[in-house]
Amino acid sequence: MAKVWLTRTWPAAEESARAWRRAGFEPIVDPLLEVQTVAHTPLPSDAVLIFTSKNGVDHVSCGGQRVVCVGDATAAHARQAGFHDVVSVDGTSNDVTTWVIANMPHTHPMIHVSGWHVRGSIVEDLKTHGFAAKREKVYRSVPRPAWPETQVSYVALYSPLAAQVFADLAKGGMLSRLSAVCMSQATADELRGLALGSIRIAARPREDELIMAAKRT
Repeated sequence: MAKVWLTRTWPAAEESARAWRRAGFEPIVDPLLEVQTVAHTPLPSDAVLIFTSKNGVDHVSCGGQRVVCVGDATAAHARQAGFHDVVSVDGTSNDVTTWVIANMPHTHPMIHVSGWHVRGSIVEDLKTHGFAAKREKVYRSVPRPAWPETQVSYVALYSPLAAQVFADLAKGGMLSRLSAVCMSQATADELRGLALGSIRIAARPREDELIMAAKRT
């Protein structure tokens, strides 16, 4: 049974571990990032909230807002948190922007609920199209230097920031027996210069696609 190092933050890493275990891998959970809350004002009830991660959902209170989510897992998480009017775009941040422009009126403020480190330009693009949009940073991910004590075959990287931390730790290391499995091309881009056995990228930014990428021969 191949061992995979899951670098995802807690508590989401627990859910990932179950998925990888069901797929026939032995997950080793050792996050490379730690999530910390960022103080913020309550979000208005008439706003449309955009979530591009489960962490965003975890750091706000439900006030009956409409919600647009980047993927199905985040949408399900939002519903569990009490949000009822929830849409899943099931894509990337660019797909979120495209969907909002095509389907949402300009009558409500749009708030991208995010972490301190933001990829993509949802807010800027929505403003260009006439939306009253802003970003509300509700958490930050800080490096948590870690490395499994046991040898692993794969390292699963869920974000560019986690990949940056991994790359800093791995510089100069013997990595030819280690394959990186990345959630996106942007995540894989942070691994340039590392002599890894292989770098695999999920076809779509979803856990099941990440696992499928690891299974590719």
